Amino acid sequence: MNAVTSGDFTGDTGEPTRSERHARIPAEERGRTTVGERVVEKVAGYAVTFVTDAAAAPRRVLGMSIGGASPDRAASVQAEVQDDIASVHAAIAVRWPRSVQKVADEVREHIRSEVATITGVRVDHVDVEVVSMTLRDAADRRVT
Repeated sequence: MNAVTSGDFTGDTGEPTRSERHARIPAEERGRTTVGERVVEKVAGYAVTFVTDAAAAPRRVLGMSIGGASPDRAASVQAEVQDDIASVHAAIAVRWPRSVQKVADEVREHIRSEVATITGVRVDHVDVEVVSMTLRDAADRRVT
């Protein structure tokens, strides 16, 4: 009786197993995995939530802000992916009085790191648009 395990056929048939057939095909001929722009956008938007003083910008309708900035919601991100390289544009809010430059640099780093780790796509360019500044939480305010 022949045993069948995880798609590999073993036995007296003399036929190569699936693993053996796969190993004979050069890597460049086996196919290719592509990552869509929407996937990169989702991962990059989520990466913004890891930056302490950055948040998803308030939603806008007809040029008016609706609601407030949300540190728990993924930021609005657009991405263009060519082969395995992406360009990303993220719209965020920065908590006052943090340095916009420092927060934007942290956002860029987190986007590059998370997208590369999760998708294998290299982000070569990240535009960070700061569309609003938010006040500190009431618990963070100091009384002088």
